[in-house]
Amino acid sequence: MRFCSDLASFAVVIGVLSLGCGGEVPDDDVGGGPAGGSSSDGGSGGTENATTGGMGGQGGQPSEGGGGAEPVGGNSEGGGGGAGWPTCDTQPAGSPTMTIPEVWEANPAAPEEAWVPGVYVTAVSNGGCTAGASCQIFVQQEESYADLDAARQQSLRIGVAPTVAMYFEGIDVGDRIDLYARAVRDTEDGKNELIFLVTPNLPGCAAVVGSGDPQPVVATLADLSVAAYEDVMGPVLVRVNGVSGNPNPPAETFALWTTGQAPDGDITTVTSLSPFFLAGGAFTGLTDGMNTNFNHVVGVFGLFVPPADPLIKYEEIYVRSDADYPLAN
Repeated sequence: MRFCSDLASFAVVIGVLSLGCGGEVPDDDVGGGPAGGSSSDGGSGGTENATTGGMGGQGGQPSEGGGGAEPVGGNSEGGGGGAGWPTCDTQPAGSPTMTIPEVWEANPAAPEEAWVPGVYVTAVSNGGCTAGASCQIFVQQEESYADLDAARQQSLRIGVAPTVAMYFEGIDVGDRIDLYARAVRDTEDGKNELIFLVTPNLPGCAAVVGSGDPQPVVATLADLSVAAYEDVMGPVLVRVNGVSGNPNPPAETFALWTTGQAPDGDITTVTSLSPFFLAGGAFTGLTDGMNTNFNHVVGVFGLFVPPADPLIKYEEIYVRSDADYPLAN
């Protein structure tokens, strides 16, 4: 893993901290534990001061851990057992059919395979997976939910290692996919995330079987917390109305606060807005250093957990296009 060299150079301003750097950049770490390795959490950036916002992480991706298992389930023609890589054209032999809520209920402590048909893609890092680069994909069970309560434990993140990311090229927001992956509750080094992993030793795939228009549920900044992400809600697609921020350079995150209220919170509680899931990974139409009011922001709620001591988990909202952060009139 590589993490920006100035991580330790925190600046304390009005009780809120700035990471002053980008997110964790994963390598292909071969090895890991007997259960098949783990991933780093995806998510948030840090914050700076109450008026200038902050910068920070863009989201973690998985290492290629594993206990030396051979790829299983499917072949170059897709489906069924045999050697090679699964394609999700058919359900890999022996894989249990599960829904995302059932994965939450199972909460596996070691990677367990799951065939999860007909889920909806809500975000893809950098606007799409690319061969050779780690990729994150967020999925939810249904196209829409009545409210935040109904959306709880209905979504999860897929962490795709760089050397197998080519199998997920072409997956877009709004796609309805059949998914095959390993689910695990990743608790390594203080993390605590239920996640789908795809690595060379934990094969997986996705096949587009339809399309939809996943809708966000209304939430407030107060609804978004580390505990909510890890144990209660997961990576919910949310709409937060009437918030403000002070943008940084286009490729960096910045803190949010409720419009009309004094900025509040500290590095462990402030929620940031991230460009990491935008095509190109950068905001457009925002001015660095200018307080900005947004009519609303729409994105997937996530966490960023960089390798540091002490461990700090940062809250983030991942927008997917410039339509997700319209300016207030």
